[in-house]
Amino acid sequence: MWRWWFLGALLLAGCEGRQEARVVLPDVEPDAVVVSWGMVGRDGSRDTMYMELRGDRQVAITTKRPNGNLIQVQRKLGMDQYAELIDKLRKLDCCSLESRSKTAPSPLESQPELGINFGDVECQIALWDSEWRVGPARECGFVVAQVHGAGFVPDPPATDLAP
Repeated sequence: MWRWWFLGALLLAGCEGRQEARVVLPDVEPDAVVVSWGMVGRDGSRDTMYMELRGDRQVAITTKRPNGNLIQVQRKLGMDQYAELIDKLRKLDCCSLESRSKTAPSPLESQPELGINFGDVECQIALWDSEWRVGPARECGFVVAQVHGAGFVPDPPATDLAP
C-alpha cells in the first residue's frame, strides 16, 4: 500500500503546474525613459502635453495650458500596471508603425510622437492625428492614454473644430 502512495506522490511531484507567461521588462537604467508621449496643440487654444515613464516606474506628465500655465503631475505605477503596459506595447508591435504621409493631411493637424525604449527595442514614432485614430496606431495610443490619464491622445479631427 505504501508503495502506491509513494508512486502517486512521486508522479504528482513531477508534474509541472501551469506557468504564467512572463513579461520581459525593459533592461534599462532606473532613470531611463521607457515610454514617452509628446503632443503639441495645433494652435494656441489647445493644451500641449508631454508624458514620460522611466525605468523606475515613475510617470511624469507636464501639460502646458493655452494661457501658459504649466501643470506637472508625478506618480509611480504599480509593478502589475507597469508589466501590463510593457506587455501590451510589445504585443502590439508599436515600433512597426509608419506614417503614410510626409505632409499633414490637414493644415491644422498636429503630429504626436510615441517613444519606446525597452533596451532590446527602441523607436520614435511620429504620426498625424488622423493616423493615430485608426488600426494598430489607435491601439498603441489608447494603451499610452491609459497611463497618462489625459484622455485619448490625438486632437479631434480638424473638421470637428468650430470655426
